[in-house]
Amino acid sequence: MHWHRLALLMAVLVMLGWGAWLLRTEGPGGVPFLHGCQVRRWTGLCCPGCGMTRAASAALNGQFLEALRLNPLGMILLPLALVGLLPEMTAWVSKKPMAWRLRPGLKTTRLIVVAILVFTILRNLPGWPLA
Repeated sequence: MHWHRLALLMAVLVMLGWGAWLLRTEGPGGVPFLHGCQVRRWTGLCCPGCGMTRAASAALNGQFLEALRLNPLGMILLPLALVGLLPEMTAWVSKKPMAWRLRPGLKTTRLIVVAILVFTILRNLPGWPLA
């Protein structure tokens, strides 16, 4: 076991847990290190991540439909990213090969990039139904 890697991973997980707890209990406005989207502030346009803090807060409070309304693509991709990261983190800490790995491949990666681009364009069109 590589204790320094485990300690670093645990520190990151504690910070993420603290952030999730703040989002759940205080809402997006109660997280001291989040101050809105800089892309939106500078350009007036929504980036692909706009609404993710509010969506995560809604999801942590069991309001899954509201979370999907705030950022549908992010709420679909976030769990997939977590599923892919868990075995990677385990292998990194143990320095052992992974028994299972999420391998999206080039076609899936391209599909995700195109989906992000299309989502970004659509959400910036007048009349986009989702916030």
